[in-house]
Amino acid sequence: MKKYIQEHKYVLLVLYLPIYLIWFALVERMVPSTEGCFVSYLPLDDKIPFLPGFILAYVLWYPFLIVPVVVTLLKDDRRAFIRYAAFIIAGFSISLTICMIWPNCQLLRPSVVDTSTLCGWLVNAIYSADTPTNVLPSMHVVGCMAVLAVTFDSKYLKKMRIPAVIIAVAICAATVFVKQHSILDVFAALALSLVLYLIIYVAARTGRSRRETEQRNG
Repeated sequence: MKKYIQEHKYVLLVLYLPIYLIWFALVERMVPSTEGCFVSYLPLDDKIPFLPGFILAYVLWYPFLIVPVVVTLLKDDRRAFIRYAAFIIAGFSISLTICMIWPNCQLLRPSVVDTSTLCGWLVNAIYSADTPTNVLPSMHVVGCMAVLAVTFDSKYLKKMRIPAVIIAVAICAATVFVKQHSILDVFAALALSLVLYLIIYVAARTGRSRRETEQRNG
């Protein structure tokens, strides 16, 4: 293992996970209630129904983020892994920083959830574990966009592209259908993800192509 890490130092980027979890927990403690927070809301939220069945898509987010890590590491796709890690690290860090500087919340959750069904029970469990604070931008959406970016970046994830798009859309829809987020959180996350994609993928790829051209002509 030590030799592997020495030869693949980029794998150490996975250490951001415990940092993120600790950081997220601290931010949650900093904003324990919705009192005094900016309320994330758009009138469109009132037209979006509460559909507890979408909780099954919502919880897919966790394995969805892990699959590209496993594949790119097993295939030693260094560039794809590093870009994916950069997207996740930058996206989640910016989101948490925004929540620290600008405490926010949403007030869209139903007052009562029918827990007699599996989906209702899961929704209630998520509500109990995750407060309706620190929602803007949605890290669920940022994470989905990161997965889509690496899926279309790595040749080893080519077969996963269409399923990844379907799953990402379902997860993003789930964030508002299970009332974990306002649609405003989704829009903010998409805007942040676009900026990150342009910097990490488009600008970096353009810069690399320019350097390769200069080396060939040099």
